[in-house]
Amino acid sequence: MSAGDSITLTDADLLVAIAEEHYDLCRSGGRGYATIAAGIGKRTLTLRSSTFLSTLRLMFRQLQGRVPPASAVKNAITALEDQASERREERVFLRTGRYESSVYIDLGDDSYQAVKVDPTGWSIVGDLPVRFTRGGTMMSLPRPQPGGTVSLLQPFFNLASPGEFQLLVTWCVAALMPDGPYPVIALAGEQGTGKTSFARTVHDLVDPSRLPLRALPRSERDLYISTANTHVLSFDNISVISDWLSDAFCKIATGGGFSTRQLFTDEGEVVFEAVRPLLLNGIEEVVQRPDLADRAIVFNLPVIDPASRVDPQQLDEQFRLQRPVMFGVLLDLLALALARLPEVKPERLPRMAGFARIGIAIESVFGPPGCFTDAYDANRAASSDILLHGDPIAAAIVKLMSNRQAWRGTATDLAKLLGTRMVPPKVLDPAALAGKLRRLAPVLRARGIDITFDRASAKGRTRTIAMTRVA
Repeated sequence: MSAGDSITLTDADLLVAIAEEHYDLCRSGGRGYATIAAGIGKRTLTLRSSTFLSTLRLMFRQLQGRVPPASAVKNAITALEDQASERREERVFLRTGRYESSVYIDLGDDSYQAVKVDPTGWSIVGDLPVRFTRGGTMMSLPRPQPGGTVSLLQPFFNLASPGEFQLLVTWCVAALMPDGPYPVIALAGEQGTGKTSFARTVHDLVDPSRLPLRALPRSERDLYISTANTHVLSFDNISVISDWLSDAFCKIATGGGFSTRQLFTDEGEVVFEAVRPLLLNGIEEVVQRPDLADRAIVFNLPVIDPASRVDPQQLDEQFRLQRPVMFGVLLDLLALALARLPEVKPERLPRMAGFARIGIAIESVFGPPGCFTDAYDANRAASSDILLHGDPIAAAIVKLMSNRQAWRGTATDLAKLLGTRMVPPKVLDPAALAGKLRRLAPVLRARGIDITFDRASAKGRTRTIAMTRVA
């Protein structure tokens, strides 16, 4: 080809050129993203998303006067992903993000603005230093208004005590932060206690969604896919949580990941990583495994007196009117938490230490120093009691150790001993008993029973379980 010959651009080349002119590419978590100016702020889309494909095709049609072939769009996306893979890794946030000492909360409306919260207060901004993506079920938050107090939230939640209300509000503040960990809220109560409206109200305050209440996922993959679309996940009408799902909820609450083979490849792998606030709703206490209970706040909602029951339509209207001010209250508390967190250095922290530090940072709004720790300890103790009464092995061990200081033996010895105390034989498999005890160890320790595991014989073939009563 001579120097004077012109180069004919293919439709794929034209699509790539359009994207390079209008979009800012980046990569995050192994995926390619593109950011474009929208409204007053910015809009970030996954390169493989249907929304990005539609936007790119529409730009091409506006500029070229025709529809691009599907093959050209496919080739352009591949080229753009190659370019994005060479860009600096950035974090793309969903609903809430962090930059330096500030938290940004995507309002989710057509302005593409966000609320900036820092230790001095909050404001609505459009020029964002963070990238936000949006799931298909996301709805907009109200534009916050100042001047409210935390007492505005109380009438909308059927809780048994001021301590539980304090834990709930603290959880809402923590859910507005992007990092976690987040305790799992487990709602229990008979029909008519307001569990479903409770979960919907929490969603509307923190992360409005077209699908606020979900059925339990059928696989871990389905669970992690849902984290890509919604910041707060709420599962309704739960009867039983399987062991694998309980483990998956633990990972989601404190931060974890899941990988699966990429479609149409032999070696490609897709990785999902997420930490998300979770709400679980059932008539009975659905949290039955100690590791999930250790990450949970359990609310047993009291029965509503018919004389005190409010017309749901009237309550919804009241909530709609006060929602902007209530959102402003949560933002005020978040700003207070950001200001005081550097000074919070408690001597003792529970499992969900990040959440506890937030609770301590804002506890002055609810009561005297120590009121958050008192409320959290009381809730965890109540949760432990539920597990002890609901688990036959835990209940039998408490009874076994009630009149002795220590016990030592093998899992087989313990299975035989507990078998005399009316524990169902099917849960006394010696091979699984040690693993069960490891999960129960934190619950039993709270009851003053310490469990350790060692090898007693010289050849190290005999595993020994030791139980000791402690203060």
